[in-house]
Amino acid sequence: MRFCLLLGLGLGLAAAPPVITELQPRGAQKGRPFTLTIAGQNLGDGAKILSSLPATFTPMAPPVGMMENRYATFLVEPKGELEVGVYPIRVQSPDGLSNILLFSIGAFPEINEEESQPGGVQHSNDSIEKAQSLPASAITLNGTLRGAERDVYRLQVKAGERRVFEVDGRRAGSAIDPVIRVMDGAGKQIARSEDGALLSLDPRLDMTFPTAGYYYVEIHDARFSGQTQNFYRFKTGAYAYPTEVYPLGGQRGRQVEISLGSAHVKADLAKAHGAQTFVNLPDSPALPLPLAIGEFPEVNEPVTGSLTLPVTVNARLTKPGEIDKYTLAVTPGEEYIFELQARELGTSKINGVITIFDEKGKRLISAGDTPFAVDVFAVQASSRTAGDPFLNFKVPDGVKQITVAVEDLARRGGQHYAYRLHASKAAQDLQATITTAALNIPAGGTAIVNLSVDRRGYAGPLTIKSLNLPSGIRMSGGIIPPDPPESLTPRLGSRRAMVSLTADADTKINIAELSFAAVGIDAKGNPIERRATGIGYQIGVNGATTQGIVDRQRPLSGAWLGSELPVAMASAQAAHLNLTLEKTEKKESGYEFHFRWTWKPRNAMQAVPSTVTVDVPNFADLRIIGMAVDPKDKQTGTFLVTSTRNTLPSRYDIGINGRLTIDAQQQEIYSEIQQFTLPALDPEEKNANAPPSAAR
Repeated sequence: MRFCLLLGLGLGLAAAPPVITELQPRGAQKGRPFTLTIAGQNLGDGAKILSSLPATFTPMAPPVGMMENRYATFLVEPKGELEVGVYPIRVQSPDGLSNILLFSIGAFPEINEEESQPGGVQHSNDSIEKAQSLPASAITLNGTLRGAERDVYRLQVKAGERRVFEVDGRRAGSAIDPVIRVMDGAGKQIARSEDGALLSLDPRLDMTFPTAGYYYVEIHDARFSGQTQNFYRFKTGAYAYPTEVYPLGGQRGRQVEISLGSAHVKADLAKAHGAQTFVNLPDSPALPLPLAIGEFPEVNEPVTGSLTLPVTVNARLTKPGEIDKYTLAVTPGEEYIFELQARELGTSKINGVITIFDEKGKRLISAGDTPFAVDVFAVQASSRTAGDPFLNFKVPDGVKQITVAVEDLARRGGQHYAYRLHASKAAQDLQATITTAALNIPAGGTAIVNLSVDRRGYAGPLTIKSLNLPSGIRMSGGIIPPDPPESLTPRLGSRRAMVSLTADADTKINIAELSFAAVGIDAKGNPIERRATGIGYQIGVNGATTQGIVDRQRPLSGAWLGSELPVAMASAQAAHLNLTLEKTEKKESGYEFHFRWTWKPRNAMQAVPSTVTVDVPNFADLRIIGMAVDPKDKQTGTFLVTSTRNTLPSRYDIGINGRLTIDAQQQEIYSEIQQFTLPALDPEEKNANAPPSAAR
């Protein structure tokens, strides 16, 4: 848990890593050079672009009138024929790595919404009367939506003309949730699309117009929300696009034939990196679709006989109400893991349910059809929209065969209700994710890496270890206390870990990414080690979260990039922040831990905050009290961490941070993570006043 308190201001001089806030434009037509202007902060001399886009990036002088250090302009020259798709754009400077924004390569000539251009008049195309005219040829239009706004475009068509209208929003890295409406000349709606099949939250319409004349296309955000990344790319023309993806994936190292509706393509998974790749129709202007990459042998339906594990079954609920069933010979006491992969890929509509029956048809266990239990530590508990189901299963006495059933929660089915069922014989497993998108380690300073570990049946203690820590950098932290087994519910046994990386003043890094693993010990004493995957990038989506986060408000992330933790050295910061444990006291209701923070600014005139932020992951009933500056020394202070009888006795990580303001920019300073031990209370003490359901 994290406690945030008011922080102070300061003065001084220190460089900061680059930050990207905007790309201008957001896309370009393939096969042509273009000028890319990056807007943000700290984009001065020495900035270069890191991207998978196969092109050369030559620095140019920024346009006249643009503020120094806030813009960087490049001439982008493709090295060959570019593939239609989205590509990450990151800036690296001598002061570190920036965040990632996405840039699109399209097939059609590009035009711009007039309103969104420099000097454009707001709300100049928000009605039929003021609609912006579009050419009759196929185009991609770059536009923006500012909150409660509608953009309207006028198009003249011929009788019998076919037109596709499509918006690339979320798939292209925008935070808007786009809607398309098509209206006739009188303003009557004749078609609407919000969440197109295979398109995540993006819309598409495929229409043939019965009569010639003028028609209007309206684009707006589904919630009329205000977003920082508020752009869209509107494509229109008569073109082919995939109408299905089946199967949804294949085994790593294999060549897999994939149906995209009107054609089949071969997906070569031998060279694929990460957990997914992309497929598309040849020469289609539509964005490619994700294809999952698995590690198990794969079979496609129909499946006859008993399953041989481990296996991934590719199948589809072809009609409403369909329930697919698979049999498996088992022995009492054996343990299995079953997982559905579908909806979270973005190419299936299924809200999956997995149910296991014995040979007499008795239901034994299910996942995907019950609400999550309350879990105060769960990383994913803020989402009110369930993901794909997952379950651990131990064969009960007397059972020698089970049936695994897969269905849609709403009993739906059809072309877009495909799934991948992973089945393996295993008692416990876990998955680790690095939730920090990129890391800049200040010279002589400390940076924090955050991770989440999904406990898939494993309730024991966990540690995070580095797999390739460079010399000159030391790591601390990475402890996750054990959980009682009853706390683990499907997809809700997630715990947060943090590690601090502290560099010597002269440290050099000669690797592009850091790698980490989560390590546990199973019931037989054997290690369980899983390499952590990265999130690639994170793009925020604004929206009310008082009732929890739903799909439309989840931050956009880029695990598809296959990266772990990009890392760079950054300039030294304006101060160091130290944390020490001074003493531990036992109280009637638990323990008190007395901590002291100490600032060590490089500039003696630097003002420092009067409070700090305290972070103690996975600590139940956490209270931070008594925070105060030392009256004799304003650069140091103390606070208390308190436990209760309900707090699990274990070893815990603790870290603090404070915020300085340097040259009108905020600079976050972190301490190295320290560890402290919460002793176990005597049973009589623990149970004296504790509620029966609260013990952890």
